[in-house]
Amino acid sequence: MTTIIIDKDLNFSKTHFRNIEELQMEILLMNERSELSPEHIRVLKEREAEADNATDDGFTFEELKASIRRKNG
Repeated sequence: MTTIIIDKDLNFSKTHFRNIEELQMEILLMNERSELSPEHIRVLKEREAEADNATDDGFTFEELKASIRRKNG
């Protein structure tokens, strides 16, 4: 067994993992639960304002489906 010390409190949902894959999954889930950075929030708010102020109606669902090209192969 190897002991690993991390100074930052990571707030895992559990402390015992059967294998490295289970630990990796916990880290991925932990990252999904983390807060957005102020910069990320700013960008999202800018995009939301842009969408709210858009003058065009965008695509219909049918137009969107028609614009998607699938590769055969």
